[in-house]
Amino acid sequence: MLTIFLSVLLAAAPMTVETAVQADTVDYIFYVNDKRVDPETAKIIKLSDIKTITTVKGEAAIELYGPEARNGVIDIKTKNGVTIKNKEKVTHEYVDLGLSVKWATCNVGAEKPAEYGDYYSWGEVKPKPGNTWTNYKFYKSGDSNKDVKFTKYSNSINYGVVDKKNKLDPEDDVAHVKWGGDWRLPTKKEMEELYTNCSWEWVVIDDVPGFKVTSMISGYKDRFIFLPAAGYRNISNTIDVGSAGHYWTSSLTSVTNNYAYYLFYKYNQKRTVDIDYRYYGLSVRPVCP
Repeated sequence: MLTIFLSVLLAAAPMTVETAVQADTVDYIFYVNDKRVDPETAKIIKLSDIKTITTVKGEAAIELYGPEARNGVIDIKTKNGVTIKNKEKVTHEYVDLGLSVKWATCNVGAEKPAEYGDYYSWGEVKPKPGNTWTNYKFYKSGDSNKDVKFTKYSNSINYGVVDKKNKLDPEDDVAHVKWGGDWRLPTKKEMEELYTNCSWEWVVIDDVPGFKVTSMISGYKDRFIFLPAAGYRNISNTIDVGSAGHYWTSSLTSVTNNYAYYLFYKYNQKRTVDIDYRYYGLSVRPVCP
């Protein structure tokens, strides 16, 4: 990982990001202030507006940003008060199931429906090799599931800093941060709508087991999405791979704030929207209006 400080770059007098990065970064993806943007947007940013430019390559890039980053990442941090608008939206495919929202065809971190994608703690926007309370983004104190406290998303002093937030802010919504535009995590209500208004069939696609979720809404009954059974991440262990799916919603439980709502399904059990510890690494399937 190489971080370039702008005092060095400005001494060489380049005027934009495009003149500062090397020619072999043509296949890199770009992040500005932890949000993915298209290359054209990133390359026209003035260096005078930038604090640092970090180049991430190889396994480190894949670990931090997912498989889409296998060719490398240019991570840009701008100076305080400088905002960058995406010139072109990063597009992803979706299926209209006749519900209140449209559902993406693949998970965040996956390139096709039959890929598991990455695992994220609730409210975090980067995958990590191990998921624990102490490395959780909003961890404040505590060493057990019962006494853990948070710096954000708490309705009671028993759970840390009280802010009365019951739904993820856009900057903590990995679907919105990674994909941009109107993409976001589904709410608890939207996840319940999915399992109530669709039929669920356990299938195997490209050697990956999961549920084929087909709309039961009139006029949309030929449309479906595939939810691979990616399991979940606890500490450094990936559990239930190939036998169960665990998918986050954006909704926090209102009483016990160490939990958030998620979709759970298993090949031989009834699917349900349940609650899970926020630090667990789960899959994310985005939705859009």
